[in-house]
Amino acid sequence: MTSSQTNTVIIRAAVRADLDGLCALETGNFESDLISRASFSRFLRQASARLLVADAGDADHPEIVGYGLLLLRANTVTARIYSLAIAKDWRGKGLGTQLLAGLENLAMDAGCTRMRLEVRITNETARNLYGRHGYVQIADLPGYYEDGGDGIRLEHALYDGESTVTPAVATGAPLILVDRLSDQRFAVSGARVMRVRDYLALDHGVRNRRVINLCQSYEYLSRGYYCSLLAAARAERVIPEADVLLDLNWKRLQKTARSELSPQIIEALEKSGQTLDQAPDHIDVYFGRTANKKFRQIGERAFDQFRCPILRLHLNPQDRKILREIEAPSLNQLDDSNLAEFEAALRAYLRGRVRKQGNVTPPTALVAILHDPDEVLPPSDKEALANFVQAASDLGAKAELITAKDFHHLSEFDALLIRETTALDHHTYRFAKRAVKEGIPVIDDPDSMLRCTNKVYLAELLRTHRIPAPKSAIFDKRRIAEIGQQFSFPSVLKVPDGCFSRGVRKVKSPEHLNEVASEMFKNSELLVIQEYVETTFDWRIGVLGGEAIFASRYFMAPGHWQIVKHEDDGKSFEEGGFETLPVEQAPADIVATALASARLMGDGLYGVDVKETPHGPMVIEVNDNPNIDAGVEDVVLGMDLYRRIIAHLLGKIARP
Repeated sequence: MTSSQTNTVIIRAAVRADLDGLCALETGNFESDLISRASFSRFLRQASARLLVADAGDADHPEIVGYGLLLLRANTVTARIYSLAIAKDWRGKGLGTQLLAGLENLAMDAGCTRMRLEVRITNETARNLYGRHGYVQIADLPGYYEDGGDGIRLEHALYDGESTVTPAVATGAPLILVDRLSDQRFAVSGARVMRVRDYLALDHGVRNRRVINLCQSYEYLSRGYYCSLLAAARAERVIPEADVLLDLNWKRLQKTARSELSPQIIEALEKSGQTLDQAPDHIDVYFGRTANKKFRQIGERAFDQFRCPILRLHLNPQDRKILREIEAPSLNQLDDSNLAEFEAALRAYLRGRVRKQGNVTPPTALVAILHDPDEVLPPSDKEALANFVQAASDLGAKAELITAKDFHHLSEFDALLIRETTALDHHTYRFAKRAVKEGIPVIDDPDSMLRCTNKVYLAELLRTHRIPAPKSAIFDKRRIAEIGQQFSFPSVLKVPDGCFSRGVRKVKSPEHLNEVASEMFKNSELLVIQEYVETTFDWRIGVLGGEAIFASRYFMAPGHWQIVKHEDDGKSFEEGGFETLPVEQAPADIVATALASARLMGDGLYGVDVKETPHGPMVIEVNDNPNIDAGVEDVVLGMDLYRRIIAHLLGKIARP
């Protein structure tokens, strides 16, 4: 349902002109977890988002008194109500019910069979609204909200019977209504064609069945109008709805559409090198599709506002507000040359793919890539980040770079790839935890962070599972003297959560151990001491899902015993060189040891540091969030390395 009326209020698709009203409504309704203006703007552009508003104003001065936001996640039949709000003075007037119904219809149009949402446990008004409409609690969410407030998760099946039944099975074959059977100028399978008079004579409908009304006239009180009206009364999913037919004749909505679509039409013309004088007389839109690809987004937007099988956008090239009028012509008004495009759009609509056009494949998933543009030693450089974005596109998905400030937008995405140095007392861990709570697959997952980031845990894990590693011990300040007697020197002293060679010190004697450890104990109650094994390089074996994906040699920094030498200023550093080889050219025992170590951590993405010694491989560390830099780890596989990582992540997206 794109548009309906309650007294002076209409429910319609949101447009950019609504941003001020949406922000004001958000501020007036919520104290935390607010959706920002930038986020509302992004939702308007996002293919996986549907944003409806309740408008009590007029075309020139809209007054947004409510909104509902729906998110569609790739590869799942569950749609999520991200937010729903009603202005305080407009509560109790049925707007919440109408917005909810609109979101449910949009979800069903997208082929979804379930709705899901989260609500504060203390919000009795919202809980009562959803409860009246069949939403039931499926999970407790302690501490879910930004301010620590508890939430609950609710769910509602949109179709009768098992929630996994597809709409086509649950509701019967779709109906296509025509005035006369001779009006059927198209061939389509999987649907039944019926005359209008036969449909009007039925004494009942089939709940949630799709009905496509192709009557010659949609005029008020015509047979076409009554078909849409009765279909709604029979709880069938009809296009166009009766209120949409009224909207097409409502000057206020026409004016709003003209203001919204005219600049987009002009922009499309200019991008294709055409002037206004070269604009066509009209643009035909069939179920949101246009024959001319340059008008694709205009067709989608028009269909969002007026969901009719056929729309005709009449243009006036002499006017900067180039869109003159929108009408819903009958099938008989189409030329024979247009029928093939209409037939293709009809078939796509019946398959539930309303917006797929030509060879353009809509993204199957939206991947968030968390990064810090100001990080000095990031796990992926700018070129590598661009490669991850391209890899997602190559796989039919879309990737977007996000930062720490986007924490409250995480639910908008289908998957999360963390490309920022991780730590347990850091927003990266909070992102990973929230992703798991939301059912969003994530690299690096919080369990991997916990196991890899803390060297105390790692040392104990390797020892327990008899993974070959340098002699090590975990100790507190009371055991400094004892450790000084047990270990030979030099040895390596580590804080539990150091990274990139930080928090790692080389101690030369028991006295030096006492001096350095005393300083390091100011920040940690436990330390790890490890036997120093001198080599000119460390093997770094990249492991993804239990398979080795790259093998690199990281050489020590010049004149230093570590790969990275940090200068005393705390900012500058010097790195050693590298060499990346095909995995099969790396020593087999090195790779096997790395794989055994990574299996202890999980099935995510890891970088295992192994030293090649006369006594065999020795594992130094297993790292979550390993470096993937352009021109380093990707030397052998190139773009395939990025595609494999993204594909692994996409493969974990839930498919209920």
